[in-house]
Amino acid sequence: MNQLKTFFYSLKKSLFERRYYKDVAKASFWFSFKYLWFLIFILTVIKVSSFSGQYLKNRRRIQPEVNKFMITTENLYPDELKLQIKNGRLSTNVREPYPFDFKQKIKPTEKHILVIDTQGTIENYPNYNSYILATKNAVVYPSKSSSNRVEETSVFYFRNLKKDFTLNKNIYNNFLNVIRPYSNKALYFLDYFVIIFLFFFFIFGSLFWTAGIIFGLLFLTFFVWIINLIFKKELSYSSLYKIGMHAVTWPILISEISHYLKSPYPTFYSLIFFIWMMLILFSTKKKT
Repeated sequence: MNQLKTFFYSLKKSLFERRYYKDVAKASFWFSFKYLWFLIFILTVIKVSSFSGQYLKNRRRIQPEVNKFMITTENLYPDELKLQIKNGRLSTNVREPYPFDFKQKIKPTEKHILVIDTQGTIENYPNYNSYILATKNAVVYPSKSSSNRVEETSVFYFRNLKKDFTLNKNIYNNFLNVIRPYSNKALYFLDYFVIIFLFFFFIFGSLFWTAGIIFGLLFLTFFVWIINLIFKKELSYSSLYKIGMHAVTWPILISEISHYLKSPYPTFYSLIFFIWMMLILFSTKKKT
């Protein structure tokens, strides 16, 4: 309880009293480290609680969405289409070019997901209004794209398959029947995943977060130390570093509040830190 009171006392002083930083400069490194870690620990608890609340709020929608996805997936594969890859060559039983899409109708400006044309060549890929082109010998697909524009493509040759391959509606449905029992338990698996994730995040999140801030302070404090030398404030680097471990409270809290408010504006983490450190620096005269 005394340690908790000490933390909130330090939190209040770190936020609002520049004179308090004279005492911080004289204190041990571990005093400042424990303060910073506990601040991050509390913020981690808030993050875990917030995420848990959002998950519980949306949990009841997950299984219906999974079921809806499975129904959509069942109707995805065309009844009439049979694909066979034998000896590195693709053949079909449909009229080609054969477009394959997730929607029954697409707009003229939209690309097909896949076009199958065993009479075509991979060199003619740009002439097809499709993201993926399957020819007799290979399949061409985008390896880099932006704004629905394909910038780079990759090619996979069917001869690289180790076994012959056949796919039709029955085989497709049999595959779905294998995974359907797992889809019915999707919520069960997701609950376990979320619990495990939150457990590890709760344990290690504050440690890694604190380590990241401490590492960043090595560089931020260096610039403050240079200003300290220029204006002959005579504070050591180690003293400034300990001061920084408390001064970083403002930018951390502002960043977190902006995150929860979903602010579109930058938080100016480093700028806030430097401004607050300058106010502290020019109100601290005694050498430590």
